[in-house]
Amino acid sequence: MTALFDNQTTFSASSQVFRGLVGDIGGTNARFAIAERGGGQTKLTEFKSFHTDGYKDLYAVIDDYFGGLSGRPDLDFSVIAVAGPVNDGAIKFTNLDWLVTETELAHHTSARKVRLINDYAGLAYALPHLQDEDTRRIGPLREGKGNVHAVMGAGTGFGASVLVGGPYGPYCLSTESGHASWAPVNDFERELHRFLSKKHGRVTIEMVLSGPGLVNLYKAVTNVRGEPTLELTPAQITHLDGPDAQGSRYTVETFLDILASVAGDLSLCHGATAGLFIAGGIAPKLAKYIDEARFRARMEAKVPLVSYVEAIPSRIITHECAALIGAANALTDAEIIA
Repeated sequence: MTALFDNQTTFSASSQVFRGLVGDIGGTNARFAIAERGGGQTKLTEFKSFHTDGYKDLYAVIDDYFGGLSGRPDLDFSVIAVAGPVNDGAIKFTNLDWLVTETELAHHTSARKVRLINDYAGLAYALPHLQDEDTRRIGPLREGKGNVHAVMGAGTGFGASVLVGGPYGPYCLSTESGHASWAPVNDFERELHRFLSKKHGRVTIEMVLSGPGLVNLYKAVTNVRGEPTLELTPAQITHLDGPDAQGSRYTVETFLDILASVAGDLSLCHGATAGLFIAGGIAPKLAKYIDEARFRARMEAKVPLVSYVEAIPSRIITHECAALIGAANALTDAEIIA
């Protein structure tokens, strides 16, 4: 296996072994595992996934998770990656009516050190621990320059974060880039934007690059093209293969075009010269439809800084537990011990 980055970005290996509860909580699913890390390696066991529907709060899901184990583990730490901004050790979910605090999390897990992080911070912290085969490269570039990496992706919502490496890193900056305005770049997209703005007002990136965004985009595409608009789910919209295909190829192509443009925008906004990584539940499923030359052309169309973006590699994260690996490594040894 080949490491994704060189040693200037990775964590220093520690001989001490720590055990923790790690979680990746989105608007639809809550995933947990027990993580053991030490010697530069991270091992995940007892992986379980829960649908968030029907649970009154995150603590009830955690209780069910522990209830399914043979015994309640003794935890050095607990790090939960959550969909939304974390403020003063608390998170009010963007797509769920849940409030979670580090104080209550410590009470429910009995972990000695507890941390809430943004879900895309979890993905960012995973980058130094991924292998080359845990990603799919888009375009010919393998390596970028510097130590700044950006992660973005579409799922129930749209998330983004930045990982800064180097001798004092890794350090993660969580962002809410999905709530920035979407900028169309051609006449067709301007027609789509006009349709969406009449219905929603300000059109954000998340409004077109997410599960609900796929539905918004499908309605806009069919309206602009003068085609019938059916009642399709995101999964149906992206179901393009086979005799029972119901999806919209134009919607998927437009989604990927916009994804590429936003990848270039965020590469510029975040100075992500080391690489732009795409995660989330949608992009890996649509990877087979990506025209790499078309994607890179849209990503790099950033006059007057075309050459700047041309030098930035782009990859899709394919590792299914990347956010959990990142959560397991979000705390330093010193933070756990303190």
